[in-house]
Amino acid sequence: MTMPRLLQRILLGAIERTARLLQARSGREGPRPVRRSLWAGTPIINMAVNARAERRLGVDARSLVYETYFVTRAFDINLRPIMRVPVLRAVVPYAVLLWAVLRFDRFHFYLDRGLLPPEARFTIDRAELALLRRLGKQVFLWAYGADVRTTAATRALGEPNCCTACPAPGSACVCEDDRQQRAFGQARALVTAVFSMGDMTHYTPGSMNDLYYWPVDLDAEEGARYRPSFPDPAADRPLRIVHAPNHRAFKGTEHLLAAVERMKEAGCAVDLVLVERVPNREALELYRSADVIFDQCLIGFHGYFANEAMALGKPVLCFIRDPERYLLAPAECPIVNIRPDTIAPTLLRLAGDRALLHDLGRRGRAYIERYHSPAAFAQRLAAAYARAGAA
Repeated sequence: MTMPRLLQRILLGAIERTARLLQARSGREGPRPVRRSLWAGTPIINMAVNARAERRLGVDARSLVYETYFVTRAFDINLRPIMRVPVLRAVVPYAVLLWAVLRFDRFHFYLDRGLLPPEARFTIDRAELALLRRLGKQVFLWAYGADVRTTAATRALGEPNCCTACPAPGSACVCEDDRQQRAFGQARALVTAVFSMGDMTHYTPGSMNDLYYWPVDLDAEEGARYRPSFPDPAADRPLRIVHAPNHRAFKGTEHLLAAVERMKEAGCAVDLVLVERVPNREALELYRSADVIFDQCLIGFHGYFANEAMALGKPVLCFIRDPERYLLAPAECPIVNIRPDTIAPTLLRLAGDRALLHDLGRRGRAYIERYHSPAAFAQRLAAAYARAGAA
């Protein structure tokens, strides 16, 4: 629910005056060392992990969401119960914004919302960003995919792509190129920096693209969830393929289904498991049972799912459009690059070489430990802050 513009201006003005008054009384006006950081907005699963990684830099980093997806509710501050009360839904974001500007020095948002409701779908409130800028806050925006992906730019990448078979244009991604570029340009001008990676770099000109911000928490209690289970090189059972599509049309699920049928026709015993609308903890146990993980064959870049699978010691099949540009340490990344027409022959080859499956699983776990652990991400994050003048 969005607030009428006039009332929003009044509320934002009151928030700014209150913040400046309290800062003046406490002697904290002007720039100061970053002590507290808030990751907020769209409840993307890795956001809480990123916040935990930033704590390694000596910053009190917290994650906050208003809603959650079925995948996980594991965020530091989850306001979902409050936001379910209709009378509070419009007021709570402004109360949270006031609390946040008084407490936090650095803010992290995805490109489709901050603490306030977006002005329009897949946008971020410019008035909110302008307020944070005036108050001297550091603000970083992060792309996650659908918040920046547009039709014309995607089609220009060539086939295959995730727009070709889209069943409902305008529903799952930004889609409108002009609107996305206008909104992105306005937001980018108001923030400290924008981070992007993989195919998302094509939609975010001027972004910083070498951070690779999908770390998997291998530490302490969370780490037990990612205990590796490498494929058995001596297994004598049907090849077990696990695929977890949040949007079948974008991930190429139909191509996988067709490939599995061709494998069966060729006499290959195969067991396909589709993981849909399952909480993350349950999904991880299903991933653990796999011989091979299928991520996607259309988008051109791997998702967080692929990183989780490699952390579990599983071989991953995924279409990577430009490995040298998209991947971190591409020579060491063991993702098996496939396209729609190579799924079946690739899976048939792997079904006949269980030792290769085992080797790919071990290489994947080592890759995540070296490059996508919270510690590795924290090092890249510190370097990115330094380059952005925000250390």
